[in-house]
Amino acid sequence: MIRSACILASLAILGLAAGLFARSHRGDDLVDRVQGVRIASHLPCDGATNPQEELKFATTFSPGGWQRSFHLDVFESQYCKRLDLYFFCVMHGRDRWKHEWTGDSQGTPGSARYWINSCSSWGAKDAQEYILSGWYREGPADPKLPWKQAAIRQVSATPEIYEFADSNGGTARVEIQRK
Repeated sequence: MIRSACILASLAILGLAAGLFARSHRGDDLVDRVQGVRIASHLPCDGATNPQEELKFATTFSPGGWQRSFHLDVFESQYCKRLDLYFFCVMHGRDRWKHEWTGDSQGTPGSARYWINSCSSWGAKDAQEYILSGWYREGPADPKLPWKQAAIRQVSATPEIYEFADSNGGTARVEIQRK
């Protein structure tokens, strides 16, 4: 009797752990580099410091229709997944794209500022990787519906403007001003 209870408790814990893992590793967090646009700092990566460039994002979305969103994601090849004490990390994570900035049609379209690094880390000579991507949800505003990535394209170099359209005909546009 006690053994059966222990087995059931162990299965319940494993099920809970699997559910938490699945919830924390959503499929919509994956960024397709082909459909996104690479964003890089115009400041050189000198290998001694890590200069930052300020970006100002101005978003506009066509009225109505499906939810649309822009994401700026940064590539992290080594990050601390558990207990980061700056000098010690309990568990390192695998490569990932981390959301850094989001502008969507449900919020107040307008301006936002973000600073991008020129280098992947302090004193490195490799440039930091950023991807600007476009996303949409089919149907009404429902948090249960999955986000789908749309192909984003540059429509102007000066000013720097990117846009995408969802399969329902709704459009989204972001203008990036560099300072």
